[in-house]
Amino acid sequence: MRKTVAMLKRGATAENVAEQVAKVKKVFQSPLLPPAFQQLHAETQADRQRKRRHLGNAAWFNLLIGVMLCVNTIVVGIETDYSRGRQLEDRLAFFVIETLFAVTFFTEVMIRMHHLGWEYAIDPWNIFDYSLVVFGWTDVLVSVTDTGSGGMRLASSLRLFRLLRVVRSIRGIKVLAGLWVVIQGLLDSYRTVLWVAFAMAIFLFCFGAAVCVLGGQDRFAFEHWYMGHMYVGSVLRSMFTMLQVATFDKWAESVARPLFHVAPMATPVLFVCIFVMSFGTLNILVAVMVERISVITADRRTHAEQARVRMEAYMLESMVDDLHANDKDGSGDLSQKEFKKIIRIPGLVKKLGLLGITIEEAESLFEIMDVNHSGTVTPEEFIAGLQKIKGQAKGQDMVQLICYAQRQVVRSAQYVSRMKFLNMQVDHVQERLNASGISLQFESGDRIKTAERNEMVTTSAAHRELLLFKLDAERQSAYPVVQDVRPGIDDDYDWS
Repeated sequence: MRKTVAMLKRGATAENVAEQVAKVKKVFQSPLLPPAFQQLHAETQADRQRKRRHLGNAAWFNLLIGVMLCVNTIVVGIETDYSRGRQLEDRLAFFVIETLFAVTFFTEVMIRMHHLGWEYAIDPWNIFDYSLVVFGWTDVLVSVTDTGSGGMRLASSLRLFRLLRVVRSIRGIKVLAGLWVVIQGLLDSYRTVLWVAFAMAIFLFCFGAAVCVLGGQDRFAFEHWYMGHMYVGSVLRSMFTMLQVATFDKWAESVARPLFHVAPMATPVLFVCIFVMSFGTLNILVAVMVERISVITADRRTHAEQARVRMEAYMLESMVDDLHANDKDGSGDLSQKEFKKIIRIPGLVKKLGLLGITIEEAESLFEIMDVNHSGTVTPEEFIAGLQKIKGQAKGQDMVQLICYAQRQVVRSAQYVSRMKFLNMQVDHVQERLNASGISLQFESGDRIKTAERNEMVTTSAAHRELLLFKLDAERQSAYPVVQDVRPGIDDDYDWS
């Protein structure tokens, strides 16, 4: 306060003064300590765990009590139909069964009192439950002390309302969660139901008075409609008639046609009543109940999502601790080999499975998180990657994704250009190879011809060698004949 006055003296602006005043009000309005009631009923962690493990909080116990309530209600109905009298001897079997139910429900009340303690008296359902149990025991005591009374009539009537206790019993049963949502929606809209009932009472009075004036006070109507006195004889009877019309309970043949015959001016009132009450008020009531049920369902989904997020955060923190605990060298970085070995630990495999992540996806995430290709990542980086996979995409993540995609598009375009250039070079190489192939074909033909000519020359040379060998052999084996050509000797001899 002194600071505010000093600021005013220094000529501070009104905005600064208002801001300082708001801070002062906030300090004085905010409670420094919880209220005394909350302090006296403070619970420790041990008390919460005890209540969580208590028999009264078990789902099977609530289900058992619900079944017992249903069976008790059925027994009450059977007793009402088949009981032979109000004497204790006439209904002894039903009395024994009712006593067993009374003992069971009394035991349940004791268990819930031990479970909740003083909080038992805060819940209206518990007060209602306790009252019914007390009435039940009163009925048993009256039946024992006065055997001919048949018990308390009020207690016998209230026994049928024990079935309403099923509403409280099904609250913690997951199988009947949908039924509890409907019941909770009806209970939350009770104020609207009361206001709608009040509005319907006003409408019924207005329409009933109008019909009574237009058709209930006419002697002609009573003479020609013998049921007219019952339907429109008074304002109260006319109100019940309007309720019958609004609920479409035989309204045409019982009310509309006879009233139109004896009092045509009252017929429009019936149609206005149908439009206002049936199509208006009752539909508003249904819409409010449906809206409340939708809100409760959305809240349950929100709470379930928040619980799932908290559980995932807890699991991720425990995974960080597990990764650090299994880091053998204590460097704070995990190599790919260490990482693959660690994520196959049964505890981490189960946690990854609860998060909906397989081992293969975790290994691929390691490669993605290793941006600098160093072959190592920290546990915090890995958990951050898991959070991005499980969580919703943020604006920064989308910008990074867009930039990464654009870079990949540019790189892809460069790769496409290089591939086109390489394709052109390959085409040139292919053309040159085709020309070389044609030249090789011609060269191969020339080589074949050369080989043929070489073979011919070799054959001719072999023939020549053979002929020369034969000539040389003949020359060596055949000698020439020597002839004496001297004169005077044997001139008469024929030398030929």
